[in-house]
Amino acid sequence: MLQLLLILTLACSGNFAHATTIVINGEDDWAPYSSASADYKDVVGLAPEIVKAAFKSQGITVITRPVPFARCIYEVEKGKSLGCFDTIINQDTKDKYIFHKTPMFEAEMVVYGRIRDGRQNVTLKDMENKVVGTTNGYTYPTDFLQNKKILHSQSPTEKSQLEKLASNRIDYAVVWGLTGEYLLKNHPELAKKIQPVGRLSKDGLYLNFSKSHKDGAHYAHVFEKGLQAIRADGTYDRIMNRFNSLHALNP
Repeated sequence: MLQLLLILTLACSGNFAHATTIVINGEDDWAPYSSASADYKDVVGLAPEIVKAAFKSQGITVITRPVPFARCIYEVEKGKSLGCFDTIINQDTKDKYIFHKTPMFEAEMVVYGRIRDGRQNVTLKDMENKVVGTTNGYTYPTDFLQNKKILHSQSPTEKSQLEKLASNRIDYAVVWGLTGEYLLKNHPELAKKIQPVGRLSKDGLYLNFSKSHKDGAHYAHVFEKGLQAIRADGTYDRIMNRFNSLHALNP
């Protein structure tokens, strides 16, 4: 009986030893891609679903921790956190973090303006000598950030960008497409005053990993393997089709 108990104890210990759980930071205010759950204990949306599925395919359980984005990437840069989603690769980020090869998904950056101004097809050139809203800590295309003729005005959230635009404090706001649509749907007072007036870019979104964390490079490699696995077995397509259907996009 003692021998059997010892065998069972060792077997269970072995199973627990091989079970891996990691914690990943996630943007807390970027619905419908990534936002905090109602109790602020988890992250919900497209990004965390992809992250969890990719790691699950490699036998790893992910706890997603909601964090304001500026802190999300700061903790990764300093090695206090393993990774953070979601980031684009640009001149500022490409050497600061470890990136997996395959983007998790793509999204558009949309330029918003006031309805009464009657502007359409706004380009980067049109934003020169104008005050343009951005969100603190967010990553944007290099040609947009480095254009010295554009007067950048930071806001704490994408919603506050749109509020500043509606109240005439900025000329344009650059907001991720579905986030803008989500905000206007939930805030009809804003939808009466502002609308999309142009497209800035379409970018791949990534889970960035820390160069300062001892496990950063390892889990970046594991995550890439997981992305390839869920793309191959159909899991990725099912996630994207559900998301696209929910938000009235073409799969």
